[in-house]
Amino acid sequence: MVGTKNNRRSQMTRRLIQDSLIQLLQTQALDEITVTAVCKAADINRGTFYAHYTDVKDCMEKMEQGATKELLNVINQHTDPDSLQAMLTGIFEIVKKRHAITSFILTTDQDFLMSFIATTKREIWANDKAQIIGINDREKEYMFEYYINGIVGTVRYWLKTGLHESPEQLASFINDWWYRGKPVNNLPRRQ
Repeated sequence: MVGTKNNRRSQMTRRLIQDSLIQLLQTQALDEITVTAVCKAADINRGTFYAHYTDVKDCMEKMEQGATKELLNVINQHTDPDSLQAMLTGIFEIVKKRHAITSFILTTDQDFLMSFIATTKREIWANDKAQIIGINDREKEYMFEYYINGIVGTVRYWLKTGLHESPEQLASFINDWWYRGKPVNNLPRRQ
């Protein structure tokens, strides 16, 4: 429909603006990038930019919110505790598809990253994914921090080294590491 904010042309224009901002982020800090620079890179006028975003930071926030929404949808689709590999594969597919924005988030935007990790943690706990036998709640908290920060570090390395492994391969690595460290068959843990 003409005039609808979510029509195909508007979506393409937003994607063009976002891609241009990401391109500029490769050489400049977010605070240094102007609307004029984004418009020049996207080959659009300022009116077109302002029809979609209030400023450069708003554009960045919308990209981060979009990535977060996609990632949380994947987490919520995999509520079975045995679906860690499927959940990670879905997350890594989004990271690969949106590698420029996820790379920025993981390397530059630490406030957003910490907020996203906290949100992810709440979602996972809410879905009871962390039911691990023989571990008290406090220890689960530490274990979660250990694994989530390990996964973030692994994804950073994957992005830095050119995304050579498929999302499935990377998820398989982490899934194997996760299950090697879990207590098996309710055996008592060493004290």
